[in-house]
Amino acid sequence: MKTYLVLSVAVAALLSCGQQKKPEQTTEKDSVQAMKESMDHLPSATVNFITTTAAANLKEIRLGQLAKKKAQDNRIRQYGAMMEKDHTAANEQLQAIANRTGVTMPAGLTDDAKAAEQTLTNIRKEDFDRAYIKQMIDDHKKTIFEFNNVTSSKDTAISNFSRNMLPKLNTHLEEANTILEDMRKQINKRDISHN
Repeated sequence: MKTYLVLSVAVAALLSCGQQKKPEQTTEKDSVQAMKESMDHLPSATVNFITTTAAANLKEIRLGQLAKKKAQDNRIRQYGAMMEKDHTAANEQLQAIANRTGVTMPAGLTDDAKAAEQTLTNIRKEDFDRAYIKQMIDDHKKTIFEFNNVTSSKDTAISNFSRNMLPKLNTHLEEANTILEDMRKQINKRDISHN
C-alpha cells in the first residue's frame, strides 16, 4: 500500500510538471500579447501605414548605402547617398509619429527587402547601376501610391506626413526616371557608333 501511495504521488507530480509552462514561454507570450493589446486602440490603417513606410525607408537606406559602394556611375552613387539621407530623415519623422501613437516600428529589413539587397549585392558590377535605378523606380511608384491613399486620412499626423513627403518622393522618382532614360540614350549611342 505504501509503495502504491508513493507511486501515485510520483506520477501526479510528474504529470503536473509536464503541464506547467516554462517561465520564458509565458513571458514571451505575454509580451507579444501585451504589444498587440497596446496597439488595439489604433486604427489598423495607421499601424499598417507606419510599419510599411518604416520598412520601405529601411530598404531605401540600405540599398542607398549599397549604391554608394557598388555603383560605377557617379550619378548613381549620388542618388544612393540622397536615398540614405532622405529616407533616414523620413524615418526619424515617422518615429516621432510612432512614439506618439504607440506603434512599434520594424527594426530590420523585410524578407522582400533582404531579397532585393541580396540580388543587388550578387549582381555583376556592370549590371548594378541599371538594376538599382529600376528598383528605385518600382519602389517609389509603390510608395507614392500608398502615400496618395493616406493624404486624406483622419489621422492628421499621417495625412500631414504623407503630404509633406510626397514632393520629395516625386523628386526621387523623377530623378530615377531621368537617370534611366540617360542610360538608355548612352546605350543607344554606343550601339549606333559600333554599327
